[in-house]
Amino acid sequence: MPPRKYPLAPLELRPSGLMGRVFVPAGDGPRTSPALMEWELRGESWTDEHPHDEFNYVLAGRLYVECDGVTVEARAGDVVQVPTGATGRYWAPVYARLLAVYGPNPEGLPSRVHEHRRLPPESPANPPGQQAG
Repeated sequence: MPPRKYPLAPLELRPSGLMGRVFVPAGDGPRTSPALMEWELRGESWTDEHPHDEFNYVLAGRLYVECDGVTVEARAGDVVQVPTGATGRYWAPVYARLLAVYGPNPEGLPSRVHEHRRLPPESPANPPGQQAG
């Protein structure tokens, strides 16, 4: 089988409300190969749950990810995994650009989006991940 080239997709406001581009779409239904996309968070938070592993490679900025009560901070060059079936909350107080890889979804189960919201400006009284009073 020859190599397959995926053309550069435009960076656009996705139906999710996030800026991003899809290289290899997840699509609906079963898939045995990974999906690949780039997305950005700019002072915003995103919470979702997938029936597949999700890996996010931080290309730029600072990203926080919370899953199962544990929060990690990731910077450019770091990779964060949220495992199959777990709810992941991702947020960037200022900016993060990510390359996301979704693992295979052979049963074609749907993903669930829980929340997308703008974050209040970051300050010492409002540390990352906390809601303003």
